[in-house]
Amino acid sequence: MHDHFAEGYFRRQIAKSDAKIAWQYDRMLRFAGVEIRGASRVLDVGCGAAPGLRYLEGRGVAAVGVDVSAAALATARRLLPAACLVRCDLERGLPFRDGQFDLLLMSEIVEHVAAPPLLLAECRRVLRPGGAIVLTTPNLWDVRRLVGALGGPTWTGHLDPTHISLQNPRTMRDHLRGAGFRAVRVRSGWKPLARVGGRRLPLRLDLPYPPLVGNGLLASGRA
Repeated sequence: MHDHFAEGYFRRQIAKSDAKIAWQYDRMLRFAGVEIRGASRVLDVGCGAAPGLRYLEGRGVAAVGVDVSAAALATARRLLPAACLVRCDLERGLPFRDGQFDLLLMSEIVEHVAAPPLLLAECRRVLRPGGAIVLTTPNLWDVRRLVGALGGPTWTGHLDPTHISLQNPRTMRDHLRGAGFRAVRVRSGWKPLARVGGRRLPLRLDLPYPPLVGNGLLASGRA
């Protein structure tokens, strides 16, 4: 599985603009009700080629990034020479002491892990009491998956062979609660169905998906 995560796998992350990164992580933190400060202790679980670490550095937060991919960490080091990076296999736990972090970010990682409950239990362990986790992952109930099954374009969640643990809103909530998180929230369709306006128009509107069947899951919980 690890052989899939070569440099080419992270091409889209590397090309993502600062504006798109800010849109994503601003939205994640608002959903979790988290305000980060320079002294916040943040762990980016599965940091990849550092989009989350770029966001945090721009806000004065010296976060720690962990990933299994040497190629991803090499790119992260090139983009952020001063970053604190650790290579580890998320399937085998997190190499940190209990209660070390205020916030854990986990963007598009759960679907790559064979046993999400074990990883989430580790995330709970390294969070201080009251600390937060916020994550994103594909939604198995995405309406576009049905469209693909009926002969339309293949759903993006099935295009990546490293997606081995796809979640729906119910299973994602159960996994977080089972790991000991409280105040669990799960939302589907956190990316808009479509955007109307912008550019030449003075107003831009995001059109949402219907509940439960939207594009992607956004979830948070408290330790």
